[in-house]
Amino acid sequence: MKEFYALFRQSTKAIFANKGRSFLTMLGIIIGIGSVIALTSMGEGANRLISEQINELGTTNLTIIPGGGLNPSEGGGFGGPGGEGFNPGSISSLSFTDLNVLSDKNTNPNIEKISGVIISSGVVKNGTAERRATINGVSRDYFDINKLNTSSGGVFSAEADTKREKVVILGSRIAESLFFSSEELGEDININQTNFSVVGVLPSSEEGSINNVDSQIFIPINTASEILNTQSLSNIMVQVVSEDKINEAKDQIEKNLIASHNISDPKLADFSIISPQDLLSAVNQITGLLTSLLAGIAAISLVVGGIGIMNIMLVAVTERTREIGLRKAVGAKTSDILIQFLIEAVILTVLGGLLGIALGYGIGRGFAAFTELDPVITLGSLLLAVGVSSAVGLLFGIYPAYKAAKLNPIDALRYE
Repeated sequence: MKEFYALFRQSTKAIFANKGRSFLTMLGIIIGIGSVIALTSMGEGANRLISEQINELGTTNLTIIPGGGLNPSEGGGFGGPGGEGFNPGSISSLSFTDLNVLSDKNTNPNIEKISGVIISSGVVKNGTAERRATINGVSRDYFDINKLNTSSGGVFSAEADTKREKVVILGSRIAESLFFSSEELGEDININQTNFSVVGVLPSSEEGSINNVDSQIFIPINTASEILNTQSLSNIMVQVVSEDKINEAKDQIEKNLIASHNISDPKLADFSIISPQDLLSAVNQITGLLTSLLAGIAAISLVVGGIGIMNIMLVAVTERTREIGLRKAVGAKTSDILIQFLIEAVILTVLGGLLGIALGYGIGRGFAAFTELDPVITLGSLLLAVGVSSAVGLLFGIYPAYKAAKLNPIDALRYE
């Protein structure tokens, strides 16, 4: 142990005897580790941010979209607030018949709330102010499912939906651009040449929220069906009684809709059932792949840094040839020389790794200052960074250390 400590002290002394060269030797490792830490921390931060936003949709919510396969683009969007892509004039595999089938509590006991959704777009006017907006025809339960509350006024009632009343709820940005104030609640605005009474205004959504409804308006689904002359639905949103009933509810919905659509083979289903967990799994897979790819590219600089360390160590062996010969002449063993040079290489790379971690953290915090993304450095990434830098030191330090250890002491002492 004392011998190892002595070798460690000698190695440290040799490194700090030439600080400038030692720092330049570590630079490749610092940049490599810093890049990997920055990219992996931002990737982990992105995963957490997306997970939080997807969970805002509700962990007990399910969305049924038209079209087979788990591809929201085929059926008019995911179905939460902001989902677009459905044209009421196009053919959809979902209809009010399906909504009625799923609303039956006897055959769907795990469904607590349900809402059909018809998505379109139109021009909204208030006096001389006008703008284009996304129009959502929804059931009363839609607001509970998506946890939407009004900042002024209230949501329309189930009775207003049944009677096809022409009432509307405005997103905050729409209300602002139409110069509509809370004092005007109950007054009419014009939507696609039809007057609607404003019963509520929604509060502003958090910036970057996946549940952003600021530029949307909401009308009763039966009213939307009437004025758009359609029985097709963009999607159907369902709230399950509890999270542990999600899979059971999905099976019930699939079974009932397959029967309703007269489909003999479930593989030929003309609808898809999506949960936030499905989206989260897909997003995590994509972001994980991208993070790994970028981290792999950044890791190339570790190889470059390792080659730099090997070159500098070879130079150090040449410069210290007489020192090596003298140490061997006074009794140093070949293994002592080998271990000393390996220790020097590992110290350089570990120090470079630690400085790289600090650099990566700094880059992440700098990036966070301009975005909503909060980088997350995990213990695993820190251990991996230190482990990789140590491995690089050992790998690229072996040859210089071996070369130094094999020097003939007589030849080394005569070296000029």
